[in-house]
Amino acid sequence: FGSLQERFGEENAGHVLAFLERWKQHYTRAAYISLGFEGEEQFAQITREMAAVNDWGFELLQGDASLLRSALSGEWTDEQLFVLPPGHRSAATGDDRLLTAVPVDAEVAPPVLAEGDVVLESAPGGGPAGGIGLGIDAGGTYTDAVIYDLTERRLLAKAKSLTTYHDLVEGIRGALSQLPPEQLARVEVTSLSTTLATNAIVEGRGHKVGLLVLAPWDWFAESIGHQPYIRVPGSVNSEGEVVEPLDEGACRVAIDQLLGEERCAALVIAGYGVLRNPEQANRLRELVAERHPEVPVICSHEVSRRLNGLRGAQTAVANARLLPIIRHLLDSVHQALVEFRVPGKLMVVKGDGTPVDEGLARARPVETILSGPAASVSGARILTGLDDALVMDIGGTTTDCAIIRDGHVAVSPDGARVGDWVMSVDVVEMCTVGLGGDSRIDFNRERELTVGPSRNLPFCALASQYDSVAAFLRGFDERYFKSAPDASALDVLALGSPTTLALAPDERALMELLAEGPRSVLELARVLEVSHHKFLPIGRLEACGAVKRGALTPTDLLHVSGRFTRWDVEAARRALEVFSAMLERPAPDVLRDALDLVTRRLFEEALRREVSSEDRRLPDLPEDWRFLLDRGFRGRGEGLGVRLSLSRPIVALGAPAGVLAPPLADHLEAKVIVPEDADVANAIGAIGTEVVVREEVVIQPGQLANYVLYATEERLEFSELSRATERAVEIARAQARRSALEAGAHAPEVTITRSDRGGTLAAGERIFLERRVVAVASGSAFGARGNGGTAPSGAPGG
Repeated sequence: FGSLQERFGEENAGHVLAFLERWKQHYTRAAYISLGFEGEEQFAQITREMAAVNDWGFELLQGDASLLRSALSGEWTDEQLFVLPPGHRSAATGDDRLLTAVPVDAEVAPPVLAEGDVVLESAPGGGPAGGIGLGIDAGGTYTDAVIYDLTERRLLAKAKSLTTYHDLVEGIRGALSQLPPEQLARVEVTSLSTTLATNAIVEGRGHKVGLLVLAPWDWFAESIGHQPYIRVPGSVNSEGEVVEPLDEGACRVAIDQLLGEERCAALVIAGYGVLRNPEQANRLRELVAERHPEVPVICSHEVSRRLNGLRGAQTAVANARLLPIIRHLLDSVHQALVEFRVPGKLMVVKGDGTPVDEGLARARPVETILSGPAASVSGARILTGLDDALVMDIGGTTTDCAIIRDGHVAVSPDGARVGDWVMSVDVVEMCTVGLGGDSRIDFNRERELTVGPSRNLPFCALASQYDSVAAFLRGFDERYFKSAPDASALDVLALGSPTTLALAPDERALMELLAEGPRSVLELARVLEVSHHKFLPIGRLEACGAVKRGALTPTDLLHVSGRFTRWDVEAARRALEVFSAMLERPAPDVLRDALDLVTRRLFEEALRREVSSEDRRLPDLPEDWRFLLDRGFRGRGEGLGVRLSLSRPIVALGAPAGVLAPPLADHLEAKVIVPEDADVANAIGAIGTEVVVREEVVIQPGQLANYVLYATEERLEFSELSRATERAVEIARAQARRSALEAGAHAPEVTITRSDRGGTLAAGERIFLERRVVAVASGSAFGARGNGGTAPSGAPGG
């Protein structure tokens, strides 16, 4: 301690010493191995004293020194020892021998490692999908529904309804009511894509969840991002070897504390290395079931297959939170399907764009995050048949961009990022930006126009529903707001979703006023006697969706230009006039420049997605590129003209795509395709995609055994790579087929591939590092009749 104190100071020396001594806390016993040599008693005594000081148990074990004696006497067999003669060096063999002796100057043949994916076997399935399906996409602005004939690949009917945030099923009912009843009666499968899981995670809704952590050290609350949690004694290392036995007594105390004192409604079990050996996690789950069989328990190794303990914990916590939310949604959807006499089974789209049976969605709702954007990619392929394209889904709230390459869309290697959490589930790799038909149009103090990222209600839509909004726009005297710093004085507030927040008196007063109908921020400030409309108590209410803001949006501009006229054109025109007067610019100029800015934002998003797909180190367009991007958008300059091009076409989807996407072709050398029925592509993608599951088994060199196999529920050791591979194929095949059937596939096809990863030593030898055996099972959800629209298994009455 003295030397550490001299170098680092007393306090820091204490921390350093505590860290150096920390290894001792992971041991419970000390053992001395006796080999029968003289004088061993003193060393055994030292071991015994060390055990006493550290409060460990002591054991004296009998060893065998025959191998050492053989080596010293020169009496051994080739199977016992590896001999390195003079003038030779060791070399990796890549097989069960591990090492061989070769002359120093000899060439060593590298081990046989697969280059790329090698198909090991492929078992055909039940053939292509066929039948009548109902696809539903509950998006940020609209809820779309389609009836699709998968046999003829033909759209039979489609409908759109405004999404109802307070109850998504109301929007679904609104869309179903517009579809022909005789066609709904022919439906065999309904598939739903929804933003519900994503929004619930962002808003922090759902069960109160307790976290039980198995790790060789304490996790920090700020790292997990979740409380309450308790670390219980028990852990494995990164190879899946037990380094601390499970203390079942301490586990029972922790379980009772989380469910009793903390009143948690669900528990999550996560930890370091549990993916490599889930034995302790599974036993801990059994302990919960023994005492509280009614409590839902989620193990991180079952919902996350990526080697990151913290993200696995976050994924499992999010999954547990979502259990009651997804259950309520699916129960409500079933009621709507029964109401409209829709038969067949119900599927839910995952974040990778593939559907799963509702039973799995109920158990693992976290996998449904970002399902809407993923469904759009599937819809693009179905509508265009293209194997290479940049898909741009322009919605009311966001624009999502993904790339289809060789008929496939990449899955994000980092998982899904929602808010501050990154969850280890498979989602389509895409870029998302707050830009859509309902994006807020505003200006700043420099008199520059801005679009997004916040979403507002278009004036044209509000005025078509509320006469008071149209009257407000007609009576607005813009003369008093010339030279305003922004356009916020023009805003209107309306009620949104119900809230469970404990409201302050001023918040409650505002909500009561809005219950009578939308009000302008100027009127609300006057009635509530607030000195300025920007001081209204709406921050929390907007954040949770209880209050919505109406403003000028691209949808209003499209009404003014005549390119989209669903709602009140006169209200949109008047809103643009007032906005332009506040900006002190002619309305036609503002109309042109604002729509031009939307095109510029779409132009940059297309380039951003292409750049990031080619170089992951560039997730955003560098600021140094700004000059060339400006020239590229304009296509001309005083001395330098720039024309940017894309080798693949842009497929634009979404309700505004038909009018917002085509102008891209004037600024970017690329083919812009807006397919027929692009406005309901997400719903088509939801029903038109096959069930696909992927199971992976990893084989790596072991420390004691030659090879260690890691599967979902198994950790096995082998002396031969070939035997380990055979077993990996068996496990992956069985698990993939079982998972595909559970997910709702009918007669799935199973393809198994293997890929190897090797390394190169300084002398050039190739060594084996890892083998991955992957089984992909795919099949149509059609072919087996579902529950006929009745309550599902696990639902009330099911």
